[in-house]
Amino acid sequence: MTSSSIFSSEVNAGTRKKCPDLVGVKIAANAIGLPTGGATVSSAVSASAGGTGDQAYGAHCLVSGDIKPVDPAAPNIKFQLALPEKWNGKAAMLGGAGLNGFVPPLTNASNLWGSQKQPLPLSRGYAVFSSDSGHQNAAGIHPAAFGANEEALRNYAGDALKKTRDVAVKLIGAHYGHGPRKSYFLGYSKGGGEALAVAQRWPDDWDGVVAGAAGWNVTAVALDQLKAAQAVAVPGAWLNEAKRHTLYTGVLAACDGLDGAKDGVISNTRACETEFDPATLRCPQGADTGDTCLSDVQLAALKKINDPQSLSYVIGTGQSSIPGQPAYLADHGGGVPDAVHKQMLIQLSAYGSTPPAFPPTQQMSLWLADGVIRHMIAKDPNFNTLTMDIATGGGLASRIEAHSRLFSNTTDLSPFKHSGGKLLLWTGSAEPAARTNAHYYSRVQATMGSARVDSFVRYYEVPGAQHGFSSAFMPEWDQLATIENWVEKGTDPANDIVATDDAGVPGRTRPLCMFPSWPKYNGTGDVDNAKSFTCAAR
Repeated sequence: MTSSSIFSSEVNAGTRKKCPDLVGVKIAANAIGLPTGGATVSSAVSASAGGTGDQAYGAHCLVSGDIKPVDPAAPNIKFQLALPEKWNGKAAMLGGAGLNGFVPPLTNASNLWGSQKQPLPLSRGYAVFSSDSGHQNAAGIHPAAFGANEEALRNYAGDALKKTRDVAVKLIGAHYGHGPRKSYFLGYSKGGGEALAVAQRWPDDWDGVVAGAAGWNVTAVALDQLKAAQAVAVPGAWLNEAKRHTLYTGVLAACDGLDGAKDGVISNTRACETEFDPATLRCPQGADTGDTCLSDVQLAALKKINDPQSLSYVIGTGQSSIPGQPAYLADHGGGVPDAVHKQMLIQLSAYGSTPPAFPPTQQMSLWLADGVIRHMIAKDPNFNTLTMDIATGGGLASRIEAHSRLFSNTTDLSPFKHSGGKLLLWTGSAEPAARTNAHYYSRVQATMGSARVDSFVRYYEVPGAQHGFSSAFMPEWDQLATIENWVEKGTDPANDIVATDDAGVPGRTRPLCMFPSWPKYNGTGDVDNAKSFTCAAR
Protein backbone atom coordinates (compact mmCIF):
# COMPACT_ATOMS: atom_id res chain seq x y z
CA MET A 1 0.00 0.00 0.00
CA THR A 2 1.01 3.63 0.37
CA SER A 3 3.91 3.32 2.76
CA SER A 4 6.68 5.91 2.80
CA SER A 5 9.17 3.35 1.51
CA ILE A 6 7.21 3.05 -1.74
CA PHE A 7 7.39 6.76 -2.33
CA SER A 8 10.90 7.44 -1.08
CA SER A 9 12.31 6.67 -4.53
CA GLU A 10 10.05 9.30 -6.12
CA VAL A 11 11.96 12.25 -4.71
CA ASN A 12 15.63 12.97 -4.35
CA ALA A 13 16.90 12.02 -0.92
CA GLY A 14 17.31 14.99 1.38
CA THR A 15 15.51 17.51 -0.86
CA ARG A 16 12.65 19.32 0.81
CA LYS A 17 11.21 22.31 -0.97
CA LYS A 18 9.80 25.07 1.16
CA CYS A 19 6.41 26.45 0.22
CA PRO A 20 7.58 29.36 -1.99
CA ASP A 21 10.05 27.06 -3.75
CA LEU A 22 7.23 24.88 -5.06
CA VAL A 23 6.14 27.61 -7.47
CA GLY A 24 7.10 26.60 -11.00
CA VAL A 25 7.83 22.98 -10.06
CA LYS A 26 7.06 20.70 -12.97
CA ILE A 27 6.00 17.06 -12.87
CA ALA A 28 7.05 15.20 -15.99
CA ALA A 29 4.44 13.35 -18.01
CA ASN A 30 6.22 10.04 -17.49
CA ALA A 31 5.83 10.44 -13.70
CA ILE A 32 2.04 10.38 -14.02
CA GLY A 33 0.24 7.07 -14.36
CA LEU A 34 -1.99 8.10 -17.28
CA PRO A 35 -1.10 10.10 -20.41
CA THR A 36 -0.84 13.86 -19.83
CA GLY A 37 1.25 16.79 -20.97
CA GLY A 38 2.84 17.03 -17.53
CA ALA A 39 1.96 19.28 -14.61
CA THR A 40 3.10 22.67 -13.34
CA VAL A 41 2.63 24.42 -10.00
CA SER A 42 1.30 27.92 -10.66
CA SER A 43 1.22 29.16 -7.07
CA ALA A 44 2.21 28.11 -3.57
CA VAL A 45 1.01 30.39 -0.79
CA SER A 46 1.73 30.16 2.93
CA ALA A 47 -1.76 30.25 4.43
CA SER A 48 -2.55 31.09 8.03
CA ALA A 49 -4.55 28.96 10.42
CA GLY A 50 -8.31 29.34 10.14
CA GLY A 51 -11.68 27.79 10.73
CA THR A 52 -13.51 27.49 14.04
CA GLY A 53 -14.31 24.78 16.56
CA ASP A 54 -13.72 21.23 15.38
CA GLN A 55 -13.03 22.53 11.90
CA ALA A 56 -10.19 24.81 12.92
CA TYR A 57 -7.08 24.04 10.90
CA GLY A 58 -3.44 25.00 11.18
CA ALA A 59 -1.08 26.94 8.98
CA HIS A 60 -0.40 25.27 5.66
CA CYS A 61 1.00 25.72 2.18
CA LEU A 62 -1.78 26.01 -0.41
CA VAL A 63 -0.51 24.77 -3.75
CA SER A 64 -2.38 25.33 -7.03
CA GLY A 65 -1.48 24.01 -10.43
CA ASP A 66 -2.46 22.59 -13.78
CA ILE A 67 -2.14 19.16 -15.36
CA LYS A 68 -1.92 19.61 -19.09
CA PRO A 69 -3.83 17.41 -21.54
CA VAL A 70 -2.50 15.38 -24.42
CA ASP A 71 -5.13 16.85 -26.72
CA PRO A 72 -4.43 20.59 -26.97
CA ALA A 73 -8.17 21.19 -27.42
CA ALA A 74 -8.94 19.66 -24.01
CA PRO A 75 -8.97 21.83 -20.88
CA ASN A 76 -6.31 21.55 -18.19
CA ILE A 77 -7.01 19.71 -14.96
CA LYS A 78 -6.82 22.32 -12.22
CA PHE A 79 -5.86 21.03 -8.79
CA GLN A 80 -5.14 22.25 -5.28
CA LEU A 81 -3.11 20.70 -2.49
CA ALA A 82 -2.93 21.81 1.14
CA LEU A 83 0.32 20.89 2.90
CA PRO A 84 0.00 21.43 6.67
CA GLU A 85 2.94 22.63 8.74
CA LYS A 86 2.11 19.92 11.28
CA TRP A 87 1.73 16.97 8.92
CA ASN A 88 0.43 13.67 10.25
CA GLY A 89 2.20 11.75 7.47
CA LYS A 90 -1.02 10.92 5.64
CA ALA A 91 -2.99 12.13 2.61
CA ALA A 92 -6.68 12.54 1.77
CA MET A 93 -8.29 13.24 -1.59
CA LEU A 94 -11.74 14.82 -1.78
CA GLY A 95 -14.22 13.89 -4.50
CA GLY A 96 -16.27 16.29 -6.59
CA ALA A 97 -19.98 16.88 -7.13
CA GLY A 98 -22.46 16.82 -10.01
CA LEU A 99 -20.77 17.79 -13.26
CA ASN A 100 -17.71 19.04 -11.34
CA GLY A 101 -15.93 21.94 -13.06
CA PHE A 102 -14.56 23.41 -9.81
CA VAL A 103 -11.95 22.43 -7.25
CA PRO A 104 -13.69 21.39 -4.01
CA PRO A 105 -12.51 23.64 -1.17
CA LEU A 106 -9.93 22.07 1.11
CA THR A 107 -10.65 24.31 4.09
CA ASN A 108 -14.38 23.71 4.55
CA ALA A 109 -16.73 20.73 4.53
CA SER A 110 -19.01 21.68 1.63
CA ASN A 111 -18.20 18.46 -0.23
CA LEU A 112 -18.22 16.22 2.84
CA TRP A 113 -21.95 15.52 3.17
CA GLY A 114 -22.65 13.37 6.20
CA SER A 115 -19.58 14.79 7.93
CA GLN A 116 -20.06 18.50 7.51
CA LYS A 117 -19.62 19.21 11.22
CA GLN A 118 -16.73 16.83 11.78
CA PRO A 119 -13.05 17.85 11.91
CA LEU A 120 -11.70 18.44 8.43
CA PRO A 121 -8.93 16.25 7.04
CA LEU A 122 -6.75 19.36 7.07
CA SER A 123 -7.69 19.95 10.72
CA ARG A 124 -6.29 16.52 11.54
CA GLY A 125 -2.98 17.22 9.81
CA TYR A 126 -3.68 15.49 6.51
CA ALA A 127 -2.17 16.66 3.26
CA VAL A 128 -5.40 17.23 1.33
CA PHE A 129 -5.95 17.57 -2.40
CA SER A 130 -8.59 17.61 -5.12
CA SER A 131 -9.21 18.78 -8.67
CA ASP A 132 -11.92 20.13 -10.98
CA SER A 133 -11.85 16.77 -12.86
CA GLY A 134 -10.53 18.39 -16.02
CA HIS A 135 -12.81 21.26 -16.99
CA GLN A 136 -13.89 24.63 -15.66
CA ASN A 137 -17.43 25.95 -15.42
CA ALA A 138 -18.01 29.25 -17.19
CA ALA A 139 -20.93 31.67 -17.30
CA GLY A 140 -23.15 31.25 -20.34
CA ILE A 141 -21.84 27.76 -21.14
CA HIS A 142 -23.70 24.62 -20.14
CA PRO A 143 -21.63 22.84 -17.45
CA ALA A 144 -21.84 19.58 -19.43
CA ALA A 145 -20.56 21.11 -22.69
CA PHE A 146 -17.03 19.90 -21.94
CA GLY A 147 -18.26 16.38 -22.79
CA ALA A 148 -17.85 17.11 -26.50
CA ASN A 149 -14.08 16.62 -25.99
CA GLU A 150 -13.14 12.97 -25.49
CA GLU A 151 -10.16 13.56 -23.20
CA ALA A 152 -12.14 15.96 -21.02
CA LEU A 153 -14.94 13.41 -20.82
CA ARG A 154 -12.53 10.64 -19.81
CA ASN A 155 -11.01 12.90 -17.19
CA TYR A 156 -14.47 13.55 -15.75
CA ALA A 157 -15.27 9.83 -15.85
CA GLY A 158 -12.28 9.07 -13.65
CA ASP A 159 -8.93 9.60 -15.36
CA ALA A 160 -8.41 12.96 -13.61
CA LEU A 161 -8.43 11.14 -10.25
CA LYS A 162 -5.30 9.14 -11.03
CA LYS A 163 -3.55 12.08 -12.66
CA THR A 164 -4.27 14.37 -9.73
CA ARG A 165 -3.26 11.79 -7.17
CA ASP A 166 0.09 11.07 -8.82
CA VAL A 167 0.93 14.77 -9.10
CA ALA A 168 -0.12 15.42 -5.49
CA VAL A 169 2.01 12.56 -4.17
CA LYS A 170 5.03 13.90 -6.07
CA LEU A 171 4.54 17.33 -4.54
CA ILE A 172 3.99 15.90 -1.05
CA GLY A 173 7.29 14.08 -1.42
CA ALA A 174 9.02 17.20 -2.70
CA HIS A 175 7.82 19.21 0.29
CA TYR A 176 8.20 16.74 3.15
CA GLY A 177 10.95 14.51 1.79
CA HIS A 178 8.77 11.42 1.51
CA GLY A 179 5.30 10.42 0.42
CA PRO A 180 2.28 9.63 2.62
CA ARG A 181 2.29 6.48 4.69
CA LYS A 182 -1.50 6.17 4.38
CA SER A 183 -3.92 7.58 1.81
CA TYR A 184 -7.70 7.93 1.95
CA PHE A 185 -10.37 9.01 -0.53
CA LEU A 186 -13.58 10.69 0.64
CA GLY A 187 -16.47 11.40 -1.71
CA TYR A 188 -20.21 11.91 -1.90
CA SER A 189 -22.59 11.91 -4.90
CA LYS A 190 -20.35 12.18 -7.99
CA GLY A 191 -17.51 12.11 -5.49
CA GLY A 192 -18.90 8.84 -4.13
CA GLY A 193 -18.75 7.41 -7.62
CA GLU A 194 -15.18 8.68 -7.85
CA ALA A 195 -14.41 6.90 -4.58
CA LEU A 196 -15.57 3.62 -6.10
CA ALA A 197 -13.57 4.37 -9.24
CA VAL A 198 -10.26 4.70 -7.38
CA ALA A 199 -10.89 1.48 -5.45
CA GLN A 200 -11.66 -0.35 -8.69
CA ARG A 201 -9.04 1.11 -11.01
CA TRP A 202 -6.07 2.02 -8.80
CA PRO A 203 -6.37 -0.21 -5.72
CA ASP A 204 -2.71 0.08 -4.71
CA ASP A 205 -2.98 3.85 -4.33
CA TRP A 206 -5.49 3.84 -1.49
CA ASP A 207 -5.70 2.36 2.00
CA GLY A 208 -9.29 3.35 2.64
CA VAL A 209 -12.18 4.73 0.61
CA VAL A 210 -15.50 6.29 1.69
CA ALA A 211 -18.18 6.34 -1.02
CA GLY A 212 -21.36 8.19 -0.06
CA ALA A 213 -24.54 8.19 -2.21
CA ALA A 214 -22.32 6.99 -4.99
CA GLY A 215 -23.44 8.26 -8.38
CA TRP A 216 -21.02 5.69 -9.73
CA ASN A 217 -22.46 5.37 -13.21
CA VAL A 218 -23.43 8.80 -14.48
CA THR A 219 -25.17 7.32 -17.53
CA ALA A 220 -27.56 5.24 -15.43
CA VAL A 221 -28.26 8.17 -13.10
CA ALA A 222 -29.06 10.41 -16.07
CA LEU A 223 -31.41 7.87 -17.64
CA ASP A 224 -33.25 7.41 -14.36
CA GLN A 225 -33.59 11.16 -13.91
CA LEU A 226 -34.81 11.52 -17.49
CA LYS A 227 -37.41 8.79 -16.92
CA ALA A 228 -38.72 10.73 -13.91
CA ALA A 229 -38.73 14.02 -15.80
CA GLN A 230 -40.63 12.53 -18.71
CA ALA A 231 -43.19 11.11 -16.27
CA VAL A 232 -43.93 14.44 -14.61
CA ALA A 233 -43.83 16.36 -17.92
CA VAL A 234 -47.15 14.74 -18.85
CA PRO A 235 -49.90 17.39 -18.59
CA GLY A 236 -51.39 17.32 -15.10
CA ALA A 237 -48.70 15.01 -13.65
CA TRP A 238 -46.50 17.59 -11.91
CA LEU A 239 -47.13 17.99 -8.17
CA ASN A 240 -47.20 21.37 -6.47
CA GLU A 241 -45.90 21.75 -2.94
CA ALA A 242 -49.26 21.08 -1.29
CA LYS A 243 -49.72 17.83 -3.20
CA ARG A 244 -46.19 16.78 -2.32
CA HIS A 245 -47.15 17.31 1.31
CA THR A 246 -50.22 15.11 0.80
CA LEU A 247 -48.00 12.38 -0.64
CA TYR A 248 -45.40 12.57 2.11
CA THR A 249 -47.86 12.61 5.01
CA GLY A 250 -49.75 9.73 3.41
CA VAL A 251 -46.60 7.62 3.24
CA LEU A 252 -45.67 8.47 6.84
CA ALA A 253 -49.12 7.47 8.02
CA ALA A 254 -48.69 4.06 6.43
CA CYS A 255 -45.03 3.40 7.14
CA ASP A 256 -43.69 5.42 10.05
CA GLY A 257 -44.62 2.78 12.63
CA LEU A 258 -43.26 -0.21 10.69
CA ASP A 259 -39.95 0.07 12.58
CA GLY A 260 -41.69 0.10 15.95
CA ALA A 261 -41.51 3.85 16.56
CA LYS A 262 -43.55 6.70 15.15
CA ASP A 263 -40.77 9.24 14.96
CA GLY A 264 -41.03 10.75 11.48
CA VAL A 265 -38.41 8.36 10.06
CA ILE A 266 -39.26 5.39 7.84
CA SER A 267 -36.61 2.85 8.83
CA ASN A 268 -38.21 -0.37 7.56
CA THR A 269 -38.08 0.80 3.97
CA ARG A 270 -38.58 -2.56 2.26
CA ALA A 271 -41.76 -3.17 4.26
CA CYS A 272 -42.95 0.32 3.38
CA GLU A 273 -42.54 -0.28 -0.32
CA THR A 274 -44.74 -3.33 0.11
CA GLU A 275 -47.28 -1.88 2.53
CA PHE A 276 -47.91 1.57 1.11
CA ASP A 277 -50.74 1.71 -1.42
CA PRO A 278 -50.68 4.99 -3.39
CA ALA A 279 -54.33 4.41 -4.32
CA THR A 280 -55.28 5.49 -0.78
CA LEU A 281 -54.42 9.03 -1.90
CA ARG A 282 -56.56 8.88 -5.07
CA CYS A 283 -58.96 11.72 -5.76
CA PRO A 284 -62.64 10.78 -6.30
CA GLN A 285 -63.02 9.23 -9.75
CA GLY A 286 -59.32 9.93 -10.36
CA ALA A 287 -59.87 13.56 -11.32
CA ASP A 288 -57.68 16.35 -9.95
CA THR A 289 -60.04 17.83 -7.37
CA GLY A 290 -57.54 19.63 -5.15
CA ASP A 291 -54.38 19.49 -3.09
CA THR A 292 -55.54 16.86 -0.59
CA CYS A 293 -55.46 14.01 -3.10
CA LEU A 294 -53.67 12.79 -6.22
CA SER A 295 -55.24 12.30 -9.64
CA ASP A 296 -54.86 9.19 -11.76
CA VAL A 297 -52.40 11.05 -13.98
CA GLN A 298 -50.30 11.99 -10.97
CA LEU A 299 -50.40 8.47 -9.53
CA ALA A 300 -49.36 7.03 -12.90
CA ALA A 301 -46.38 9.40 -13.00
CA LEU A 302 -45.33 8.37 -9.49
CA LYS A 303 -45.51 4.72 -10.46
CA LYS A 304 -43.34 5.36 -13.51
CA ILE A 305 -40.75 7.17 -11.39
CA ASN A 306 -40.73 4.34 -8.86
CA ASP A 307 -40.78 1.35 -11.22
CA PRO A 308 -37.85 -0.09 -13.19
CA GLN A 309 -37.54 0.51 -16.92
CA SER A 310 -36.42 -2.23 -19.33
CA LEU A 311 -33.88 -1.28 -21.98
CA SER A 312 -33.03 -2.84 -25.34
CA TYR A 313 -29.34 -2.18 -24.67
CA VAL A 314 -26.91 -2.84 -21.81
CA ILE A 315 -25.58 -0.01 -19.67
CA GLY A 316 -22.52 0.09 -17.44
CA THR A 317 -24.45 -1.00 -14.39
CA GLY A 318 -24.29 -4.47 -15.93
CA GLN A 319 -27.97 -4.69 -16.71
CA SER A 320 -30.51 -3.91 -19.41
CA SER A 321 -32.75 -1.87 -17.13
CA ILE A 322 -32.73 1.09 -14.79
CA PRO A 323 -34.12 0.55 -11.29
CA GLY A 324 -36.29 3.61 -10.73
CA GLN A 325 -36.21 5.91 -7.72
CA PRO A 326 -37.72 5.22 -4.28
CA ALA A 327 -40.26 7.95 -5.00
CA TYR A 328 -42.64 6.96 -2.20
CA LEU A 329 -39.95 7.20 0.48
CA ALA A 330 -38.63 10.65 -0.42
CA ASP A 331 -39.67 14.08 0.74
CA HIS A 332 -40.07 15.89 -2.57
CA GLY A 333 -40.24 19.24 -0.82
CA GLY A 334 -43.63 19.03 0.84
CA GLY A 335 -42.80 17.15 4.01
CA VAL A 336 -42.58 19.95 6.55
CA PRO A 337 -43.49 23.56 5.66
CA ASP A 338 -40.32 25.02 7.22
CA ALA A 339 -38.06 21.98 6.80
CA VAL A 340 -34.30 22.32 6.80
CA HIS A 341 -33.00 22.32 3.22
CA LYS A 342 -36.55 22.58 1.90
CA GLN A 343 -35.53 24.42 -1.26
CA MET A 344 -32.88 21.79 -1.99
CA LEU A 345 -35.45 19.04 -1.45
CA ILE A 346 -37.77 20.75 -3.93
CA GLN A 347 -35.07 21.49 -6.47
CA LEU A 348 -33.44 18.06 -6.54
CA SER A 349 -36.60 16.01 -6.16
CA ALA A 350 -38.17 14.09 -9.03
CA TYR A 351 -40.30 17.21 -9.64
CA GLY A 352 -37.97 20.19 -9.35
CA SER A 353 -39.14 23.75 -8.79
CA THR A 354 -40.92 24.02 -12.13
CA PRO A 355 -42.37 21.41 -14.54
CA PRO A 356 -39.91 19.91 -17.06
CA ALA A 357 -39.67 21.55 -20.48
CA PHE A 358 -37.13 21.78 -23.27
CA PRO A 359 -34.66 23.37 -23.19
CA PRO A 360 -34.53 22.90 -19.41
CA THR A 361 -33.54 25.43 -16.78
CA GLN A 362 -31.68 24.71 -13.56
CA GLN A 363 -35.01 24.83 -11.71
CA MET A 364 -36.11 21.63 -13.47
CA SER A 365 -35.34 18.07 -12.41
CA LEU A 366 -34.34 17.44 -16.02
CA TRP A 367 -31.30 19.73 -15.84
CA LEU A 368 -28.44 17.30 -15.10
CA ALA A 369 -29.84 14.39 -17.13
CA ASP A 370 -30.37 16.63 -20.12
CA GLY A 371 -26.79 17.89 -19.92
CA VAL A 372 -25.34 14.39 -19.81
CA ILE A 373 -27.46 13.05 -22.66
CA ARG A 374 -27.48 16.12 -24.89
CA HIS A 375 -23.84 17.20 -24.54
CA MET A 376 -21.94 14.03 -23.64
CA ILE A 377 -23.85 11.32 -25.50
CA ALA A 378 -25.79 12.86 -28.39
CA LYS A 379 -23.20 15.67 -28.67
CA ASP A 380 -25.98 17.72 -30.22
CA PRO A 381 -26.99 20.96 -28.44
CA ASN A 382 -30.41 20.77 -30.13
CA PHE A 383 -31.23 17.18 -29.12
CA ASN A 384 -34.58 17.14 -27.29
CA THR A 385 -34.18 14.76 -24.39
CA LEU A 386 -37.82 15.03 -23.31
CA THR A 387 -38.93 13.25 -26.49
CA MET A 388 -36.22 10.56 -26.36
CA ASP A 389 -37.37 6.93 -26.24
CA ILE A 390 -35.42 5.64 -23.24
CA ALA A 391 -36.33 1.99 -23.83
CA THR A 392 -34.68 1.89 -27.27
CA GLY A 393 -32.17 4.68 -26.72
CA GLY A 394 -33.80 6.93 -29.30
CA GLY A 395 -31.14 6.13 -31.90
CA LEU A 396 -28.35 6.61 -29.34
CA ALA A 397 -28.16 3.08 -27.89
CA SER A 398 -24.58 2.40 -28.96
CA ARG A 399 -23.47 5.83 -27.75
CA ILE A 400 -25.22 5.30 -24.43
CA GLU A 401 -23.45 1.97 -23.98
CA ALA A 402 -20.07 3.50 -24.84
CA HIS A 403 -20.63 6.40 -22.46
CA SER A 404 -21.65 4.10 -19.62
CA ARG A 405 -18.48 2.02 -20.07
CA LEU A 406 -16.39 5.06 -19.20
CA PHE A 407 -17.64 4.90 -15.61
CA SER A 408 -16.25 2.23 -13.35
CA ASN A 409 -18.29 -0.95 -13.18
CA THR A 410 -15.77 -3.48 -11.85
CA THR A 411 -17.38 -5.84 -9.36
CA ASP A 412 -14.26 -7.87 -8.60
CA LEU A 413 -12.51 -5.77 -5.97
CA SER A 414 -10.00 -8.51 -5.18
CA PRO A 415 -6.99 -6.28 -5.97
CA PHE A 416 -8.23 -3.66 -3.51
CA LYS A 417 -8.85 -6.33 -0.87
CA HIS A 418 -5.46 -7.94 -1.55
CA SER A 419 -3.70 -4.61 -1.00
CA GLY A 420 -5.40 -4.26 2.37
CA GLY A 421 -7.94 -1.64 1.33
CA LYS A 422 -11.18 -0.99 3.21
CA LEU A 423 -14.37 0.44 1.70
CA LEU A 424 -17.26 2.23 3.41
CA LEU A 425 -20.24 2.50 1.07
CA TRP A 426 -23.29 4.38 2.29
CA THR A 427 -26.40 6.08 1.00
CA GLY A 428 -29.76 7.36 2.16
CA SER A 429 -32.76 5.05 1.88
CA ALA A 430 -34.73 7.89 0.18
CA GLU A 431 -31.79 8.76 -2.08
CA PRO A 432 -32.62 8.59 -5.82
CA ALA A 433 -29.55 6.39 -6.39
CA ALA A 434 -30.17 4.11 -3.39
CA ARG A 435 -31.20 1.19 -5.58
CA THR A 436 -28.18 1.44 -7.86
CA ASN A 437 -25.92 1.41 -4.78
CA ALA A 438 -27.66 -1.67 -3.41
CA HIS A 439 -27.47 -3.26 -6.85
CA TYR A 440 -23.73 -2.62 -7.09
CA TYR A 441 -23.13 -4.04 -3.61
CA SER A 442 -25.11 -7.19 -4.41
CA ARG A 443 -23.14 -7.66 -7.64
CA VAL A 444 -19.85 -7.36 -5.75
CA GLN A 445 -21.14 -10.02 -3.35
CA ALA A 446 -22.16 -12.26 -6.26
CA THR A 447 -18.75 -11.85 -7.87
CA MET A 448 -16.55 -12.27 -4.81
CA GLY A 449 -18.74 -14.11 -2.32
CA SER A 450 -20.34 -12.58 0.75
CA ALA A 451 -17.66 -13.77 3.17
CA ARG A 452 -14.82 -12.14 1.23
CA VAL A 453 -16.79 -8.94 0.79
CA ASP A 454 -17.55 -8.83 4.53
CA SER A 455 -13.82 -8.78 5.24
CA PHE A 456 -13.27 -5.34 3.68
CA VAL A 457 -16.60 -3.67 2.70
CA ARG A 458 -19.34 -2.16 4.85
CA TYR A 459 -22.54 -0.88 3.23
CA TYR A 460 -25.10 1.23 5.09
CA GLU A 461 -28.48 2.66 4.12
CA VAL A 462 -29.46 5.59 6.33
CA PRO A 463 -33.26 5.69 6.89
CA GLY A 464 -34.86 8.98 5.96
CA ALA A 465 -31.73 10.41 4.36
CA GLN A 466 -31.81 11.76 0.84
CA HIS A 467 -29.10 13.19 -1.39
CA GLY A 468 -26.92 14.91 1.16
CA PHE A 469 -29.87 16.58 2.87
CA SER A 470 -33.13 15.58 4.48
CA SER A 471 -36.16 16.79 6.37
CA ALA A 472 -36.44 13.50 8.26
CA PHE A 473 -32.95 12.35 9.29
CA MET A 474 -29.78 14.01 8.06
CA PRO A 475 -26.83 11.94 9.31
CA GLU A 476 -23.67 13.34 10.85
CA TRP A 477 -20.87 10.88 11.64
CA ASP A 478 -17.10 10.89 11.51
CA GLN A 479 -16.45 9.07 8.26
CA LEU A 480 -12.73 9.76 8.13
CA ALA A 481 -12.14 8.54 11.68
CA THR A 482 -14.24 5.45 10.97
CA ILE A 483 -12.27 4.39 7.90
CA GLU A 484 -8.98 5.42 9.52
CA ASN A 485 -9.62 3.30 12.62
CA TRP A 486 -10.66 0.31 10.51
CA VAL A 487 -7.53 0.52 8.35
CA GLU A 488 -5.00 1.42 11.01
CA LYS A 489 -6.38 -0.17 14.18
CA GLY A 490 -8.52 -2.98 12.81
CA THR A 491 -11.63 -1.48 14.44
CA ASP A 492 -14.46 -2.94 12.38
CA PRO A 493 -17.33 -0.40 12.27
CA ALA A 494 -19.93 -3.17 11.68
CA ASN A 495 -23.13 -2.01 13.42
CA ASP A 496 -21.31 0.23 15.89
CA ILE A 497 -21.58 3.55 14.02
CA VAL A 498 -23.91 6.08 15.62
CA ALA A 499 -25.16 8.93 13.45
CA THR A 500 -26.55 12.20 14.79
CA ASP A 501 -29.56 13.83 13.14
CA ASP A 502 -28.95 17.38 11.95
CA ALA A 503 -32.41 18.10 10.48
CA GLY A 504 -35.55 16.22 11.58
CA VAL A 505 -34.87 16.26 15.34
CA PRO A 506 -31.42 17.83 15.69
CA GLY A 507 -29.29 15.91 18.14
CA ARG A 508 -31.15 12.61 18.14
CA THR A 509 -29.10 9.53 17.29
CA ARG A 510 -29.57 6.30 15.38
CA PRO A 511 -27.35 3.32 14.71
CA LEU A 512 -26.15 2.86 11.15
CA CYS A 513 -27.01 -0.72 10.29
CA MET A 514 -25.16 -2.92 7.84
CA PHE A 515 -27.32 -3.54 4.79
CA PRO A 516 -29.84 -5.12 4.58
CA SER A 517 -30.59 -4.66 8.30
CA TRP A 518 -32.31 -1.55 9.67
CA PRO A 519 -32.73 0.16 13.07
CA LYS A 520 -35.72 -1.34 14.90
CA TYR A 521 -37.07 0.26 18.04
CA ASN A 522 -36.70 -2.01 21.07
CA GLY A 523 -40.14 -1.07 22.41
CA THR A 524 -38.84 0.88 25.39
CA GLY A 525 -36.46 3.75 25.89
CA ASP A 526 -35.95 7.18 24.40
CA VAL A 527 -36.85 7.14 20.69
CA ASP A 528 -34.24 9.84 20.15
CA ASN A 529 -31.41 7.65 21.47
CA ALA A 530 -29.57 5.11 19.33
CA LYS A 531 -29.37 2.75 22.33
CA SER A 532 -33.14 2.21 22.04
CA PHE A 533 -32.71 0.59 18.62
CA THR A 534 -31.31 -2.72 17.41
CA CYS A 535 -30.19 -3.55 13.87
CA ALA A 536 -32.82 -5.99 12.63
CA ALA A 537 -32.78 -8.37 9.69
CA ARG A 538 -35.28 -7.75 6.96
